[in-house]
Amino acid sequence: MRVRSAGNNSTAAELAVFSEFLLQVGEGRHEVNRSIGRDFVKIPRDMLIDNNDDDREESGDDEIRPEAVPRGLKKIIDVMYTDINDPDIATDDYFANRTILTTTNTVVHRINEAVSKRLSGDSQVYLSIDKVDDDNE
Repeated sequence: MRVRSAGNNSTAAELAVFSEFLLQVGEGRHEVNRSIGRDFVKIPRDMLIDNNDDDREESGDDEIRPEAVPRGLKKIIDVMYTDINDPDIATDDYFANRTILTTTNTVVHRINEAVSKRLSGDSQVYLSIDKVDDDNE
């Protein structure tokens, strides 16, 4: 993983701290959260998004159903893509600076669907194929 270059001194300091955090995690030097297991690293509080029980649906059903976006992911999407329909803000840089990393493609698809539903305007589906034409046909 690469940490991008900073545009100014305050951003440079923040990126240096984040870069060091990534190195420590990658090298197994970062503090772990022993209360839940030695394979769980402690995430700095400033990197966390609060996910209060107040966000739970009134039914109290917190089961993740197929095609549903878990409430934790919903909260992340709410925070990361607040201005998604503002044409002056939602530029290529806007999306490049709001990457959400996940562990599986299933979660990626759920996030893409949830974010796509928030976009205003008409959608267009582009289809592709992963096959090379045979010159002899």
